[in-house]
Amino acid sequence: MNDWKSIKVDGVTKMEKVVAEFNVWAIQKLPFPKFKVKIRESSTGGYSGSTNVAVRSLIDNEPDWIAGFGNTISESLENTIKSFFETIEGMEEASLSEDNFVWSDSHDF
Repeated sequence: MNDWKSIKVDGVTKMEKVVAEFNVWAIQKLPFPKFKVKIRESSTGGYSGSTNVAVRSLIDNEPDWIAGFGNTISESLENTIKSFFETIEGMEEASLSEDNFVWSDSHDF
């Protein structure tokens, strides 16, 4: 099933294949019970992960969308979760509310 990586179409520089989606439960850390992580395999090598939720920046109140990377699905998943949690570092976990977060469009997940 790796033959998709060899497809060459003029104007296409890279393709990604969704290879996994995870529900991540973090009830003690967040004001909602879970979020999702989607893992994509790149036709140029490696994996990337993204979350369906972003933390609003303390600087400009805009969402800080993150990504995680790795050479395996597991490595990318772990890196994505850690990167997401880094965005809430310095925020008072007890006072975090849904207003501190922005959810992706449901069509993206």
